[in-house]
Amino acid sequence: MASDNKDIRALDELFNEVGTYRNSTDLKELFMFIKRFPKIAPYNAFLLHIQKPGSQYVASAPTWKQEFNRTIKPGARPLVMLKPFGPVDFVFELEDTMGEDPFPDELLHPFQTEGVLSSNSFNNLILNLSRDNISYSESDHGTQSAGFIQKTGKGTYGLVVNKNHSTEVKFSTIAHELGHLYCGHLGTPNEKWWPNRSNIMDSSIREFEAESVAWLVCQRHGLNAPSASYLSSYLNTNAPVPSISLETILKAARMIEEMAQKRMRPRKI
Repeated sequence: MASDNKDIRALDELFNEVGTYRNSTDLKELFMFIKRFPKIAPYNAFLLHIQKPGSQYVASAPTWKQEFNRTIKPGARPLVMLKPFGPVDFVFELEDTMGEDPFPDELLHPFQTEGVLSSNSFNNLILNLSRDNISYSESDHGTQSAGFIQKTGKGTYGLVVNKNHSTEVKFSTIAHELGHLYCGHLGTPNEKWWPNRSNIMDSSIREFEAESVAWLVCQRHGLNAPSASYLSSYLNTNAPVPSISLETILKAARMIEEMAQKRMRPRKI
């Protein structure tokens, strides 16, 4: 996604200085909103929530016409999203369109069937680990041990997952551990890849960020992750949210989603 990091960090300023989403109820609403748009990058879904929290489905004017035989209502206000390798895209929400054809219900409820992960998503994620010098292995652990990630050298990492768990639980575990990595908790070999936030010593911040990344990734894949119970118990309390980096969470979730979508080229040093 083409965007200047200084512009994107405005999200953390909004979170920390203005107080938007610092309340757990508000953050839960945001996460639930982002979940409903699995085909839109998490950061773009956040932008939609800022502009129009009740959005059900969005598309460009040409897409509305070509795919759904719907036109834009006169005077409708477009919503702005960041565009890959470009400035912005303009999209319109369902209620700002009109047409005689019924709108597909499955697009409003993308997770009618939950709990099954495609083998392609899991295999792509595993194969793409090597691009970030992450070695992957599975070990015979007890059911209460899901996995861990650790630094094994300069810019190299080892990710170990419990082989006795289902593919879906393994996927969730990998998303959680990569959440730690891509949120910068283990440092970084290159600041252009992900930030170095190894100076964050508060374990509650680290875990909240990693659990949030895993929840977003899994929920947007139609999976109920173990992190759901952790976040629900916290976000339902209406308590203040720890001093997390919302920007970093959304970017980390996007990185993992891209890894699960397709084979990616090795990073350039």
